[in-house]
Amino acid sequence: MPRTESLLFHESVEKPQDNCAVVGIFSRTYDISSSVFNGLIELNHRGQEGSGILITDGEEIVLTKGAGLASIVFGMINVLPNLDNAVIGIGHNRYSTSGSLEELQPFLDDGIGIAHNGNLTNIEELRRKYDIAEEIDGSRSDTRIALAVINEMEGDAGEKIVKGVEQFEGAYSMVFATKDALFASRDPHGFRPLSIGRLRDSGGYIVMSETSGFSTGTEFIRDVLPGETIMIDDDGVKTIGKREDANLAQCIFELIYISRPDSNVFGISVVEFRLREGEILSRHMPDVDVIMPVPRSGISAAQGVASSEIAKEKKIPYIDGIYTNPYRNVVDGPRTFIQPNGRDKAATQKYSINEAVVRGKRVVLVDDSLVRGSLRIVVEKLREAGAREVHALIASPPIEDGCFYGVDFGKDEVLAHKMPDIEERRKYLGLDSLYYLSEAELLEAALGNPVEIEGDIFEQNGFCGGCFTGRYPTKVSDTIVKINEMQHVS
Repeated sequence: MPRTESLLFHESVEKPQDNCAVVGIFSRTYDISSSVFNGLIELNHRGQEGSGILITDGEEIVLTKGAGLASIVFGMINVLPNLDNAVIGIGHNRYSTSGSLEELQPFLDDGIGIAHNGNLTNIEELRRKYDIAEEIDGSRSDTRIALAVINEMEGDAGEKIVKGVEQFEGAYSMVFATKDALFASRDPHGFRPLSIGRLRDSGGYIVMSETSGFSTGTEFIRDVLPGETIMIDDDGVKTIGKREDANLAQCIFELIYISRPDSNVFGISVVEFRLREGEILSRHMPDVDVIMPVPRSGISAAQGVASSEIAKEKKIPYIDGIYTNPYRNVVDGPRTFIQPNGRDKAATQKYSINEAVVRGKRVVLVDDSLVRGSLRIVVEKLREAGAREVHALIASPPIEDGCFYGVDFGKDEVLAHKMPDIEERRKYLGLDSLYYLSEAELLEAALGNPVEIEGDIFEQNGFCGGCFTGRYPTKVSDTIVKINEMQHVS
């Protein structure tokens, strides 16, 4: 039986939100626990609600997980899981789209550990097909049910994983730990990123959600291909399964917001993509005195606006007029968008305005996206600080629908759905003007060249833009129903 050293929850959640981070490592010389832990810290921007680490030495399996940032879970609440000769480890940072904090990963069942980034859209169908209970060990997580499906398959662990993931629809970038090998699998649409690195001085390998998590001494090899399942052991990396049953539909919101600027995602430099967004946004620059990012997610796009020929010609400077206190959210994490509740309150506390640089100025705010409308708080603060005008350039099209593939927003909560008229939205936000990137402009930023506007340009160019268009690459009617009942355990 595995040792579960800790499972501690510290906060209730008022509504469901899964875009997460996964880490997997195989090495006979590295400190496995510390390496997974360091990876989770580097990827904490993908999930702040909880972290977990599972390690094995080929005989014993140890699992530790808890609520909070990785540095809190393993730096203050728990010690790292310990096995003297651990060879394999997987880790997970949680950002939930459904369920409660009881459903922290990794999960372990019948010798297979799993950590999952994404959201499966046919999980209820699979549960009925394989007669799997709605709740397993207190969890209704799609990941926990997915692991139960995998263990319904015949064969050794690798064969079970390959056969199991062939049953899944929706988004999944998964890592698996067994006593013999590390496995990783990515859905055939390639919704979420998953990259492989070589540990140069050990002969080992690491798999992570983003390349930004690779430490010094790690050499990027390649991405796990859409539809591919790999196995990593002493013989290196090999493909053991490949699905060919779907078209590429990479989540463009990964580039817009989720991924770290220093990552390469889907073969695209995230920071260069965001700078291009800003350059394109500058074509629609209002008559203003200063360019100001909404930190931190709007910084790269704002820099792109400020470095454009238009901004230089008009001599409009870039200023940091909004301050975010890095000590304000050291427990729950700095990203208010992925907090499970209290986002408006968090945003109110998060932002302070540098009155000296905004008073009497016409300001254009640059932000990555406009989802629920908390930008209104920033605008109010700017006007209170004496800004004469406040405009906004948004580095994505209006988000009008929900996401079913691992990002926490439903159609009924997004501002553009509740207020379809852009003028009504502008007034609600308190802005003097509001401009969004068009779909074609967004794809231009992603591809580096203009695109033809005909049909579904996201699908035509290998991306998912369902949150903008309401058109999804898979059926979405069979996801786990979101639950409002969240358990508080102190």
